[in-house]
Amino acid sequence: MKKSAFMYLMLMIGILMVPPPIHACSCAWKGPFLTVAKESPLVVRGKIIRHHPGETPTMDVLVLETLSGGLLDSGLNVQMGDGMHCRPAKELFPPDTEWILALNGPGSKPGNGLAISHCGEYWLKVDNGAVVGSIDGDQNQVKRILLEEFKNRFLYPRFKETFSGKIMAGERLRRPFGGRFEFILEPMPMGWEIVIQELGRHENLSRLTPPLHFVPNPREIDGWHFLDNPSDCAARPYAAEAGPENPRKFIFSPEVGKKIAGPDAGQSVTPEEIQSIEKFGRGTLMLEKFELQPGMDGCPKILWIEFDVQLEGGY
Repeated sequence: MKKSAFMYLMLMIGILMVPPPIHACSCAWKGPFLTVAKESPLVVRGKIIRHHPGETPTMDVLVLETLSGGLLDSGLNVQMGDGMHCRPAKELFPPDTEWILALNGPGSKPGNGLAISHCGEYWLKVDNGAVVGSIDGDQNQVKRILLEEFKNRFLYPRFKETFSGKIMAGERLRRPFGGRFEFILEPMPMGWEIVIQELGRHENLSRLTPPLHFVPNPREIDGWHFLDNPSDCAARPYAAEAGPENPRKFIFSPEVGKKIAGPDAGQSVTPEEIQSIEKFGRGTLMLEKFELQPGMDGCPKILWIEFDVQLEGGY
């Protein structure tokens, strides 16, 4: 009896000492590329150069374009699936193929390196100038869109934002919006100018807001606009009989200064180009309160304004 109890005890100890089985990673699918890539610190378009098999398989990637995040080198070594981590197998990415890769997203467990997660659609194939894969929509819904269209949708997703503020004479207001843009009230001698900039650029993306000639532009906020009789301000532009309407409406697009009215533009902006700018981005500034200070020649200076802004757009 004692011997049986001793054997049973030893068996139980042996079972407890056996390490638990190691399971391959499993995780829920978090969504299509345009959803999950937002959680990745680095997104690139790259070409697969070679595979490195072994216990910790990797692949070398030549970076053709950085879409999001910072990168110091054009070459990457990316950790791939080994059956243990939440990463796809390297065999899915043959050498000499081109891909959009969202790196170090949730589930990839990259350590100090770079890796692709398979807990969502963190990769898309580039084929003959088009992007193919689960771009948006359901898990098994494969789509194909032009590379340029994909980049626009990735870089400039749709947005709609509102905010309110107050600004004093001579102050500059900067407000980020849409992930890549800034709304700016740039001080002028008698008021402010509405400016929209993209991060990393100095171009005023709203500068083509109509009307472009012969009457005051709604992007300009000047003291004489609020006079009961604007003709009291002798220095007002165009000898205008009235200032812009309230709210001030303006349009903007990242294509301004590039494809539209860029440095190589050989002609004036066309009505079709104005329509494409408006299709991308629209804004309104409602002036709620203000105070004027009398100035020379009947042209007052704005001491402060309170305002509401609405911005919407994207691809």
